[in-house]
Amino acid sequence: MPEQTIRRATEDDQEAIGTLWATLLDEQAALEERMGVAEDARERWSNDFPMWLEDETRRIFVADADAIVGFVSARRWGAPPIYKEEDEVFLDELYVVPDERRKGVGTRLVSAVRDWADELGARRIRLSVLAANTPARDFWAAQEARPMTITLTMDCPGAPEAEGDDEGTKKIGF
Repeated sequence: MPEQTIRRATEDDQEAIGTLWATLLDEQAALEERMGVAEDARERWSNDFPMWLEDETRRIFVADADAIVGFVSARRWGAPPIYKEEDEVFLDELYVVPDERRKGVGTRLVSAVRDWADELGARRIRLSVLAANTPARDFWAAQEARPMTITLTMDCPGAPEAEGDDEGTKKIGF
């Protein structure tokens, strides 16, 4: 396979990135059942993608080698106002196709986010990773990411079962 070029995503990349994004969601759901994918997730993602490309507070980078083999999405972020004001970047998603993993593609995509964060004058990059995703946790440790908080969840015993498609609860975008 040819060398990957890391570049900013364009509208022409929408279908390829959308397919990788859906695969990422499926892989996460397989690791953690609480990460179930909404039936209309792809439709909402497709609706929002063009806006994200235009939004200067967001970046989507791709690894392109005659085909998109990975992507990363990030956004400018700041802590709630009760904390000292410091610009940060939140890295939302990183995905590399299985055949290209452990070849430096993810590291190069993260490097693009680091460069963008530097341009913004951000102090740090923040991200989340599934506790069950040991390979991803190892990858982030190799990127010198350190735990800052631990997010926990508890099931509510009186919570109703998931309902069907109620027209009043349909989402538009994310």
